[in-house]
Amino acid sequence: MSLKYCEILLILQRNFTHIMKSKITYSRFVNILTYVVTVVLFVGCIATVKNETAFFLLLGIFLILYVFSLFMGPAYIKTDNDNIVLGSLLRGKKLPMSDVESVELFQPTMGALRLCASGGFMGYWGIFREADIGIYYGFYGKASDCFLIRMKNGDKYVLGCDQPDRMVDYIKSRIQK
Repeated sequence: MSLKYCEILLILQRNFTHIMKSKITYSRFVNILTYVVTVVLFVGCIATVKNETAFFLLLGIFLILYVFSLFMGPAYIKTDNDNIVLGSLLRGKKLPMSDVESVELFQPTMGALRLCASGGFMGYWGIFREADIGIYYGFYGKASDCFLIRMKNGDKYVLGCDQPDRMVDYIKSRIQK
């Protein structure tokens, strides 16, 4: 009886998953930029409704921006024993915890070069280049809420969430096991 009880506890402990999830809050700049771009494109579509070419061009830009943002724009970061999930509204990208080399608090500069990225429309997301760390994938809403993850293969991720200190501590505890 005692042996079965211990076996059950070991199975439960092995399968128990610790999860931490933190939403991403956008900066005032991101909110204003997203609002202004949306209004300008919407008003542009209304103003050009009689000019078919201009209307469909603006409508296409509007739809492309929003579809990409729904799939790529930062919404939350979630971690468990095995993965770090970069969550957007319509997709999640997993980074295996076993591939993480290090994690530390980091604040990107506004001088980062956007190689293929959104520099504020519905957050900061995409591929950036910064002088001190080189090329990285950014996924955050405010520069003050960021941390840097270095992967074993050399990739770098600058992520941001509402609780960066707790997230860094949690990830450190997972990669040290």
